[in-house]
Amino acid sequence: MFDDLETDILVGLGLDKFRNPSSIVEEVIEERENPKKGIEAPWSKLHGLFEIPQQGITLFGGYSGHSKSTVINQWALHAAASGHQVAIASLELTNAHLYEMLASQASCVAAPPESYLKEFATWADQKIHIVDSHDVMKPDEVLELVRDSKRLLGCSLFILDCLFQIDLGGELEHEKAFFQQLAATARDFEMAVVVVHHCRKPSGPEGEAKPPAKESFIGSSHLVNAAAAVVVLHEDKKKAMAKNAGEEVDDTFGDFSLSVLKSRFSAWEGRVSLYKHNTARLLCNSRARKYKPIEVREDKECQLDELHTTESASEALTSTLVRKSTPEISQRIEPQTQKTGTAYPF
Repeated sequence: MFDDLETDILVGLGLDKFRNPSSIVEEVIEERENPKKGIEAPWSKLHGLFEIPQQGITLFGGYSGHSKSTVINQWALHAAASGHQVAIASLELTNAHLYEMLASQASCVAAPPESYLKEFATWADQKIHIVDSHDVMKPDEVLELVRDSKRLLGCSLFILDCLFQIDLGGELEHEKAFFQQLAATARDFEMAVVVVHHCRKPSGPEGEAKPPAKESFIGSSHLVNAAAAVVVLHEDKKKAMAKNAGEEVDDTFGDFSLSVLKSRFSAWEGRVSLYKHNTARLLCNSRARKYKPIEVREDKECQLDELHTTESASEALTSTLVRKSTPEISQRIEPQTQKTGTAYPF
């Protein structure tokens, strides 16, 4: 800064509002040596390409009925399994519905038994924090929740699902002001804030077969402009309908596409294909449809040592939780391959 001037003179002249480039060099070096990590995706094909950025808003969208909430909750669960504190404001789902979805995703089973629900709760209690509200919220209430989740709970990820549940008075200027304040809060508190929002289904012959674009988001263009990242999810409904009807489908292409349309802090923008898990409400890397269940038992290492040598350790661990009530279990990765998180490497 201006070392030869007294602080009071700087303030008096208004020069405290400016910085010399030389005063910023050490910050650049520090960020290179210790880069701020974002929230890793639960699919390894995105690793090294995109993370939900800290210190900004990620606008996460798609058409109605294209599994936006399901997928962002999967991302939040992976974040919790990777060591992040996570807050979820799911304003359209009941607490019970949200919790059952998370437990299903954690176990890779459609309806895990009561014993697993309790074990998963013990694991999740100090990692996932569910906002106990399902009413339309005022913008100031949301901002206070985001701040409190960081100050009181240490959360690095806050999910707001969805923007339609925020009372913005139907005015685009109010929407713009709210997003500006939310972006500033995310930056000041060094948090990743995800806002789930709807996209407008296009007219014309393609209809919702056409993936959403930046301009598809309902509301002001400022939503996209203020966001640090923009991600859209799109399901191939034609393929889904054919598969549900028992018809043969081309599995070369994914069931869903996830597109990064904007990424302020990384160079990559693009699209990846994802596949629906055969039983749980999950998306997977490939048509193998494999996903790693979360190991929720604290004494898992001792238990794994005692497992029969002919049985996959992760399969045996999960089967002890679900064999009484759920016969169908997905294929799993050995827990030694990845200690945290849920991403499947294939």
